[in-house]
Amino acid sequence: MTITQERFWSLKIAISAVIILLFICTAPTAAISVTGPKYVGSISPGGTDTHVVTIGIGADDPATDVTLQVAGFGQNPNGFYTPLDPNNDVSPYSARNFITLDNSTIHLEPGTTQSVTATINLPQNAGPGGMYAIIYIRPVPGKNTTFATAVVVPVFITVAGTTPTESGSILKIDTGTVTIGQPITVTTSFKNTGNYHYTNAMNEVTVTDSKGTFIANATTPMAYAIIPGNTVQFVAQPDVTNLQVGTYTVDSKVILGNGQVLDENSTTLAVKTNYIPPATEANITLTPDSPATLASPDGRYSVSFPQGAVLANVIVTLGPYPRDQLSKAPDGAKLGATSFAITGLAGLLNKDATVSVTYSADDLAAAGGDASQLKLAYYDSAQGAWVILPTQVNTQDLSLTATANHLGVWAVMVSSSTSPAGMPTKASPLPMVLSLVAIAATAIFVGDTVRQRK
Repeated sequence: MTITQERFWSLKIAISAVIILLFICTAPTAAISVTGPKYVGSISPGGTDTHVVTIGIGADDPATDVTLQVAGFGQNPNGFYTPLDPNNDVSPYSARNFITLDNSTIHLEPGTTQSVTATINLPQNAGPGGMYAIIYIRPVPGKNTTFATAVVVPVFITVAGTTPTESGSILKIDTGTVTIGQPITVTTSFKNTGNYHYTNAMNEVTVTDSKGTFIANATTPMAYAIIPGNTVQFVAQPDVTNLQVGTYTVDSKVILGNGQVLDENSTTLAVKTNYIPPATEANITLTPDSPATLASPDGRYSVSFPQGAVLANVIVTLGPYPRDQLSKAPDGAKLGATSFAITGLAGLLNKDATVSVTYSADDLAAAGGDASQLKLAYYDSAQGAWVILPTQVNTQDLSLTATANHLGVWAVMVSSSTSPAGMPTKASPLPMVLSLVAIAATAIFVGDTVRQRK
């Protein structure tokens, strides 16, 4: 057995690349801490103020180079503040050009801090209302091998002597698709059309039937100040019970903490199949010595555990799981409408449990009316893949039944086949990387051995 010099070095290069990949995944991180995480102040036109930001890292963190810059004040739909580069910072309320830093790059040794002073110089024609910017703090790109979380320091300036205007507009109300067993979600897109930020904004959603009879409501607060010109989304899930087929009215109103109504609008909610809400949560204490059955209060989901399924007492919970948070279905399959979670056990069961689910009209519609295509599947988080199980389908009581020793997230899947025994439907990238390391390491070992024999 021989190996060429070129082959030997090719293998070494390959293993080096894989090791670098693993190093990136496990590189040390530094947690940047900031004192002075927000500026809130009132400045007259032509006036000046300063704000000191002190940045540090822990004693166990690696040395870190940090850069600071003044950016525009952006906001994503969830309300989170995001820095904007100059090309995207086009707001008339931007204070980016009026703020300077006395230092834009600092070096931090473990356990140390450094302070940077921001100076705000408002022009004479500033305002009215408010002006905004973000001081963006992050590791210097490409320097050292440290990864650290970026930090945004929001700057809220009230232009003194001017009149702030608090106003807003509901741009859209989206009720999504009504799905049996999933919550009804109302998303209200709302824009701050005034010249000043406001806090404590909240969204009140009310559902009524065609006669105006109250059905359900929900109130969703916004945890962040809403900045002028930005659009955020309030997501509400009214506590709706069973709904018959029909058309309902959804009213959405955005108000401030003092009761001021910023805007109100409404839309319709079409229910095309009799709606059943998500199952409420249920739990049970499993013991090694006794069999037990955990079922949802409405009986749609149940898990039967045999004696000896666990080795010690454990509380197991059965509850709903949002369909929009499920991982993508594997190739050749698609998600049905039903999803739920069985939690409480960190590992696997000692003996298989039997899971039974009543499939819904929406599950059947996803399968094109062919119930034989419906399967139960669980998500193997260790493998990063769905496992589609052999499933008994009973079209008389509309049930799906399967056995497994795995808890976690479950779903109804539409598929003509199941996963091979013990195998997920999609390979996990981490085991593949580790396999490459092992293969490459073995190859280099063989190469070194061959070279020693020459």
